[in-house]
Amino acid sequence: MDERAGDRKGVEELATLQDEVVAQTRAVVDLLAGAGLAVTRAGGVAEYCRSEPDPGVTYRSGGAVAGTPAEVPAQFAAARAALLAGGWVVVTEGADGARPWANLGRDDLRLGLSQAKHGERLLGFAISSSECVGVDDGGFLDDDDHRVDLLADG
Repeated sequence: MDERAGDRKGVEELATLQDEVVAQTRAVVDLLAGAGLAVTRAGGVAEYCRSEPDPGVTYRSGGAVAGTPAEVPAQFAAARAALLAGGWVVVTEGADGARPWANLGRDDLRLGLSQAKHGERLLGFAISSSECVGVDDGGFLDDDDHRVDLLADG
């Protein structure tokens, strides 16, 4: 396979993965909204999951829920219940001091739910895929990291 054909295949596979992660992220935003939680930030981006000599890329997304640090325990409980009702399953969960956290799974996706340790200390979530798409060039994302604002119109 020539390099251009390999790049095309990588672009196509990344686009498919991006579509899957974005669709699941939008579904999570809807589940959280149904639980009375407002997601104020949500976005996605491609990133490397393997380096040279066999580079690979994957797609991840994440978001934050509006509120205050004091509201996080109740928000966490509501979000966890909504995600479970939406078909996600708990893989691991616990607490880091007073901060509850959970790692959930669905299909080939992982979802982390926890309170941020720094900054505004809001409840946040991150979705990642176990899939790592092979690409021919370690500079594959130099011109386009496939960044998406998931709350923008469109």
